[in-house]
Amino acid sequence: MPEGQRTLSTRSVELQQARPISELRLPARAANGLARHGVNTIGQLIARSRQDLRNEFHGLGIGSIRDIEEALKREDLSLAAAGRALRYRRPLSRHARNHQAWLAGVPVLKEADGVQ
Repeated sequence: MPEGQRTLSTRSVELQQARPISELRLPARAANGLARHGVNTIGQLIARSRQDLRNEFHGLGIGSIRDIEEALKREDLSLAAAGRALRYRRPLSRHARNHQAWLAGVPVLKEADGVQ
């Protein structure tokens, strides 16, 4: 295969992964759950595994995950295999840190005191 064609196909894959999640036409619950966790592009979504979605994304149930997988299948894409997912970590907001602390039974974090 000529080098120009290989570059073109690589570029088309990159463009496809840069597309916004809204192009998958997901149900509102699934789209909002992904947006809440900072997943805005198809590339960010396919870098996650089904296990990541179940364990790390609060508010995404089995039905929403199935809807996501079906939408990706329509685009000839799939979620990452378990254990091979890339980690997109963004700093948690104060609200998210307090929520996780509340779930763990730890005292609420106060930003004004500089306590973490």
